[in-house]
Amino acid sequence: MRSPAESSAFVIGSAVVLPPAVESAAEAVRSGRITEQERAQLGVTSVHVGGEPAPVLAAAAARAAAAEAGIEPDRVGHLLHGHTYYQGHDFWSPAHFIANEAGFDSCVPMSIEQMCNGGAAALGIGVERVRYAVSGEPVLSVATTADAFGGNGFDRWGSDYDTVYGDGATCVILSPELGDTSVPALRVVALDSRARPQFEAMYREGDAFGTTPHELRAAIDVKATKRAFFERSGGTAEFRDAALKTIGELVAGVIDLAGVGTADVAATMLPRLSPKVLDLMYSEAIDPRLVPTLHCERDTTGHLGAGDFLANLDHLRRTDLVADGQYALVIGGGGGFTWSAALVQKVGSAPRT
Repeated sequence: MRSPAESSAFVIGSAVVLPPAVESAAEAVRSGRITEQERAQLGVTSVHVGGEPAPVLAAAAARAAAAEAGIEPDRVGHLLHGHTYYQGHDFWSPAHFIANEAGFDSCVPMSIEQMCNGGAAALGIGVERVRYAVSGEPVLSVATTADAFGGNGFDRWGSDYDTVYGDGATCVILSPELGDTSVPALRVVALDSRARPQFEAMYREGDAFGTTPHELRAAIDVKATKRAFFERSGGTAEFRDAALKTIGELVAGVIDLAGVGTADVAATMLPRLSPKVLDLMYSEAIDPRLVPTLHCERDTTGHLGAGDFLANLDHLRRTDLVADGQYALVIGGGGGFTWSAALVQKVGSAPRT
């Protein structure tokens, strides 16, 4: 068994699978789901909407990432699947479905429910599994996410304040070795999470506990529970102060743990949320020297539920946003509340033999 000090974790493959169909913000205005003023505030022009169940999308992302990385399926030791919303069956493990559909028959699957921090949580567990892998056993970890917000139970445009939820799946392949790859990789230099559980009531305030799904409400109404929570707590000031303090300490801690300086961070990736939500929690918490701060692809994907964190890692790998050897910071969070940050370094590609 290797110790973390002796082992690294690399993202050697990744994929984002988005359904081909799209729904525009203009359509949402015409159908009365949002107002013109809300459309202007959201910062989203369209989102992807799909007819396929979320785990099917996740399996497709896992196959695509594995093929790109050129890995053998039996080398995968763990599959961690994060999600925010319904996965298609009431009493079931989507992670096992994804592992089976992707051909990872030697792995141990695990489903992770940590709201929109699910992708970051899956990544964190995968990194630890890779770093502590036992010699001779499957050493790769796969982190996936998938959410599909269709149907009558969730209005992607109107169920939550200042957020549009888009359908899609993500995957990253984690390895203790860089190996020979034909595409760039990311070295995970430092990763950490911090939580403020006292804000969990934001997603249940005013509602009794139910015994079956949708017993309390036919459709999810995040606005109602948030409104009740902030009315009880006297407004958003307490939450905003806690978020800014927690995220600021988290980011500073990750950069310090990585042993780099703020000036060494070439890009900062925030969740794919509206400007209003980013201002509420993230913008003032980030050291102003961490530039450029980018919210990549938000306007055409919306918020991917648990998937923003891994989708932003994929974006770093595939684009020239950061060059070989440069560092980037990826930040995310989810209801509960938990926030995560990862400091990664881009590693140039080497030809596969």
